Amino acid sequence: MSISLNNNLLRLESSDDRTSLLKITALWAFSESAFGGILHALNIPLRGLFISSAAVLFISLIALFSKNNKDILKSTLIVILIKAVVSPYSPLAAYFAVSLQGFLGYLLFSTKKVYKLSALLLGILVLFFSGIQKIVLLTILFGNTLWESLDIFIKQVSIEIFNIDHPGINYGYLIIGAYVLLHLFAGIFIGIYAGKLPQKIDYYKNSIPSFISNKNGEEILKKEMKKKRGWFLRPTGILILLLSISLIVLSYLSPELEDSVALSVVIMLVRSLIITFIWFVVVAPIVKKIFQKFLAKRKSEYSRDLEEIISMFPLFKEVVNYCWKLSNDKKGIRRVRYFLSTSFYYSLLSK
Repeated sequence: MSISLNNNLLRLESSDDRTSLLKITALWAFSESAFGGILHALNIPLRGLFISSAAVLFISLIALFSKNNKDILKSTLIVILIKAVVSPYSPLAAYFAVSLQGFLGYLLFSTKKVYKLSALLLGILVLFFSGIQKIVLLTILFGNTLWESLDIFIKQVSIEIFNIDHPGINYGYLIIGAYVLLHLFAGIFIGIYAGKLPQKIDYYKNSIPSFISNKNGEEILKKEMKKKRGWFLRPTGILILLLSISLIVLSYLSPELEDSVALSVVIMLVRSLIITFIWFVVVAPIVKKIFQKFLAKRKSEYSRDLEEIISMFPLFKEVVNYCWKLSNDKKGIRRVRYFLSTSFYYSLLSK
């Protein structure tokens, strides 16, 4: 079934292709720069999963409205430039993730004849890489000792508290599998959803309020420019430190555990501190300097687009706060779901 690509489907601010693509790119950049802050304010876990899912939607929309799949690469570069300006303390891994998402979109949307299939594959691949990225980074930082320690800890707790013993199960790898599988399911869902975007947009375009204002509403988007915290101050880092301390204590209290377990955990922590020091003091500054030089050369080339996109951010902020106020009559997951969907479509279709 062919998909109509005329701009009447999306009633954006202008009827020309450039403005439509620019607004979608602006939303993608806004998502990369501010969406994490919104999710954090709402205490929603797995923020990376949601941000990657949003990227799939925006890349699919860019593909839908572009005449050439190279527009996806251009939008990707603009999003990276905006992210560098608005969120200067973003880690290099975040830029790599955006680059990979854009490149996958460029490859998969080389033809629009199989738009739905391309959107599905994009969702699966982007969310899969999002899932394994954190696993790979944690393995590089802590080594396999992290997963072995997690397995030992869960087994020991299961035996001592629940009197359950399953020696054949490696709980560390089981958690990795469940985490990646969750991302794969999310990728399938968002990929199918992205394939239905034309119909979804057609449904929402008649329900957009003529005027959106949040002057009297509750503001959830209070994002401040902060330097990124080290891994040991983030939830994952705190969890790993607590796990390590607990395992060291257990190794002395439980005769079943060997003394080498405590030593392995200490070595793991020392290794992670050394790698963190080398990365932040030696490697990251060099890589970031090269990366910033590359971006500086590109900024002048896209200066007009960057100015227009950043000028749209106040409107998006108003829409997000308006939608949060609008969802006030709903509770829990229903409110979050309603808020995210209306924020997406109202931002996209608002004038």
